[in-house]
Amino acid sequence: MKKINIVGKNIAVIISGPLGDVINTSGIFKHLRNLYPDANISIIAINRGLAAVAGIPEIDNVYCYDKSKSFWEVTKFGLSLRGKFDTIIVLDNQLRGAYLAFLTGAKNRVGRGEQMRELFLTGLIPYLDEEKNLQVHITEHYARCLKPLGIYEEGLETYFNFNAEDEKNVSELLKNNGLENKKIIGFCPACHSEQKSLMVSTSAALISKINNENKYKVVIIGGNDIRHYVDELKEFPNLEYYDFAGKTKFLETAALIDKCEKFVTVDTCCMHLALARKVPTTAIFFSDLFTKWGPKDLRKNNIMVSLDTKNIDVDKVMENIAALPEKE
Repeated sequence: MKKINIVGKNIAVIISGPLGDVINTSGIFKHLRNLYPDANISIIAINRGLAAVAGIPEIDNVYCYDKSKSFWEVTKFGLSLRGKFDTIIVLDNQLRGAYLAFLTGAKNRVGRGEQMRELFLTGLIPYLDEEKNLQVHITEHYARCLKPLGIYEEGLETYFNFNAEDEKNVSELLKNNGLENKKIIGFCPACHSEQKSLMVSTSAALISKINNENKYKVVIIGGNDIRHYVDELKEFPNLEYYDFAGKTKFLETAALIDKCEKFVTVDTCCMHLALARKVPTTAIFFSDLFTKWGPKDLRKNNIMVSLDTKNIDVDKVMENIAALPEKE
């Protein structure tokens, strides 16, 4: 692909979303590093997305801000970055991102127009109806922001790295729990949003069926935000599972998911980690966001959707798990 000189040596990407959003930018950063190996590449992210940055090694610098702060505080933050960048790529559709790009004084500021963002950007792409209607995967949505720079490439894949220390810690965790050399199904049944979470009774029924098949050990994976959920799950008797929710750091969570043969999850950052680590995944959605945020490769993953009820058929989930390919 032809590279253009206007990009310059100092490139920044603005993403104003939480952990899953940052994971889905990983293909953009790898693409930029491949095109511009000597560039200084930065991310401008919010505090809720910060933990995911460590898994994307192409990022040289991190600038973090709190988007809940006042307009004046955000303005001061943007002005503090003045003169640092030649090019800024605004991936999300918020006015704030375009405004921050403008404040830095970067010569090239590219992103989607509409809703006054065009006032602050120098290179625009249209915000298409198919994107507004959630019919375009988020990785493609991000990749299209590169079009004004002439470096767009279709099909950029996500990935996520962890280090040897993380892998060692996870191996010890599994060994200490008798899971060394065992086949594991990772299970993330909930997140901070009750609307996205499975009913606790459904999770209990699914774990019971997996136990009865006696092929895999079930490991519950997630953050501290689902501790209350796992506590409720303990009320169901005779379930065999291993509770690691909130017991691993973020990169360790990626390493733990990487140890799984298969993964079952609701729409949360653990889903994005599993997909980035290429672990065969059954993703469960209770909204119409599955095309935009769910698995893109349906040869290796599958999606279950229930828009009118949270009563997911557990037997169907088991069928979907069985249909997943073996981990490569």
